[in-house]
Formats: sequence, C-alpha cells, structure tokens
Amino acid sequence: MKAKFLRSKKIYFLLFLSIGIFLLNTIDISKLLVFKMSNAPLNEKGLTLAEQLGYEKNTKLLVVNSDDTAAHPTFMDGVFETMKSGVVKSTSILVHDHNEQEIEKAAAISKLHPNWSFGVHLMLTNEYQNRYPWKPVLPKSKVPSLYNSEGLAWEKIEEVEKFANPKEVFLELDAQVQKALRLGLEVSHLDSHMGTVYRNSYYPGADIDDLRMAAVKVAKKYNLPITVNTFDKDAQAIIQYIDNNQIIRPDTFFGFYELEEMNAHMSYKGSKLKKWITALVVNFAFAFDIPYENKLNVSEDVPVRIEILKSALKKIVKPGLNHFYMHAASEEHTNEIKIPNGFNHKTGLDRIVRLADAEVWSSNEMKSFLENEKIVIINYNVLKELMEQRKQ
Repeated sequence: MKAKFLRSKKIYFLLFLSIGIFLLNTIDISKLLVFKMSNAPLNEKGLTLAEQLGYEKNTKLLVVNSDDTAAHPTFMDGVFETMKSGVVKSTSILVHDHNEQEIEKAAAISKLHPNWSFGVHLMLTNEYQNRYPWKPVLPKSKVPSLYNSEGLAWEKIEEVEKFANPKEVFLELDAQVQKALRLGLEVSHLDSHMGTVYRNSYYPGADIDDLRMAAVKVAKKYNLPITVNTFDKDAQAIIQYIDNNQIIRPDTFFGFYELEEMNAHMSYKGSKLKKWITALVVNFAFAFDIPYENKLNVSEDVPVRIEILKSALKKIVKPGLNHFYMHAASEEHTNEIKIPNGFNHKTGLDRIVRLADAEVWSSNEMKSFLENEKIVIINYNVLKELMEQRKQ
C-alpha cells in the first residue's frame, strides 16, 4: 500500500513538473517577472519607427554603442578599431574638464566616417577618482553640488542621487554638449555614463524625476534622441514625456559589463532553494546560466561573453528600436598607458571587460550571428535626421 502511494505521489510530481516546464517554455516569463515600457507610439500615419526609416514593420533594429569614448586615452583607438569591423556603428563621447584633445580627435574621425554616429555620454560621475581624475566641465563656483570633497565628479551614482542639485545638473549637461559642439563634434544622440541620469533624484526639495528631466530637457533643447532605462518602473512618467514631445528613444535598452554583476541584478541570493528557483527562472526567461564567475584573463572571458551576448540578443531584441551598450578599449597605441581600474570593480576587471568587448564586437562570429537573427544594425544619425524631419 505504501509503495503504491509513493508511486502515485511520484506520478503526480512528474505530471506537475511536466506541466510547469511546458508553461515555462510557452509563456514569455520575462514579461511576467520583468517590467518593461511599451514600445514608442506609432506616428500620426500609424507607422512604426522601423517603417518611418524604410524597413518592414516588424524589423528588429539594433544600435550597438561603445560608451566612454574620450574619457581616457585607452578608450579611443580600441573603440575606433572595433567600429571599423562593421558591427558597432555608434559611440558616445564622455566630456569632462581636461579631454579636449581626445574630443577633437573624435570629431576629426567622425568627419572621415559619416556612417558612424557620435553622441555625448552625459557625465556626473568618475568611478576612477584619483586613479584617473576628472571634474565637471563647469567650475565648482557654478555647480558646487556636482563636486565631491576631493574636488572631482562624484564617485558613486548614489552620491549623485542624494547630493546633485537637478538645476545644476541641467547646466552641466548642457555645458557638456556645448563643449562637444564647440570642439567640432556633430552630436547625434545623448546617453548616460553609469546610467546616472536615469536614476531617481533624492536631492532635498526635488521631484523624483528631476535627474531624468534635466537630461531630457537637454535632448529637447538640441532636438536629439536620448536613451532611457526602459526596464525602470520609476521612469514611466519621463518616458511618457519623451514620447509626447516626439523625442526618439529606444524601445529596449540593455547591456553587460562584468559577468558577476549579473548575479546581483538577477537577485541570485538568499536560501539554496531560492537560488535554485532563481537560476531556473532566469534560464527560461533569458537563456542565461547563473551564477556567473568572472574570468581571470581576456582569452577566457571572450568565449563566455560572446555566448552570453548571443543568448541575450536572441531573447531580448524585439521588433522596434533596441540599444545595446558595450565598452571597447585598447592599450596598443597609448605609449604603455594602461586601462584604469574603477573603484566599483575588482582589480583588473575593467581591463578584461573592455579588451574582451573590443574582441567580441570585432568578431565575424558576432557579425554572422546578427545576420542570421535578421537583426538590422543602425546608428543614431538616421534617428537624428528623422527627428529633424518631424520638426519641419
């Protein structure tokens, strides 16, 4: 009798497990577990953004953007060498107080490559601090809340959330765009260093959207596309404002830096059971296996990174405008200047990530993958032109 009962329990367990696996495979779990803003609205003629650009309605458009260009000498040649490989057609220039030479070089390169787009990587933080110090463009007398006690830009995002006056943020971000234009850069779009301008403001007396609004006001002033965190519930109001003002923004915005960071992002913590369930759900939803472990060198990191990226792109990129951010660098042409290490990562990881990203996004494997997935690579020049047409 007991054996029969146990067999019955086993049958029911296997039945429920089978049903669960079937449901996980047929339902897009990511939609149930992860918030994401809806795609940008259709235009007055009922056309999607893809159709407005001359593509089929359900085309998967992808901008692959290399961040942080001009912030440091090693973030220059590596970016442009990667872009010559053909997959990365967009980059964003970080503008700080002492990188005029790098910005002028980027501006000169932009003239030689009209099929590349060059945005401004709006900056309120410097994660390197005294390892490679930089300040805001405007002096402390004009934007005192954007400086830390060391006289540099804030190190951490949380510090900007608490201490940065949004009115001064607008002045600084505007000054960064003006400096880029003055040095000859034809700016195609705006995005954010460390995602800082996508965050909530907790400055005394400020509204929660004021950091985001400061950046969006700059985009509106210069009539430029802007990125925004489409997976953030708190950004719903500002994204609605963006759409109402016909500012172009991505439908999906994502990217990866060091691999172990993804463990925390996927909430891989708690009891063994919770970790097991989390890993199972993440695998079904995003085709990722967690936990990840950081690799000790570039050659080990590249094959792992490329497989993760292919899984993510296949799962996350949908019809509409998708933005993927990456970070390329090179140490080959910098007279022994090494990639700096930020205080928010383990020693050596910044170097591994940036060199690996450069190799991955220069590879024929990634190029072939995107072609096979029918993902169309574009840049922000065409999106900027579309915004200019809307003004006419």
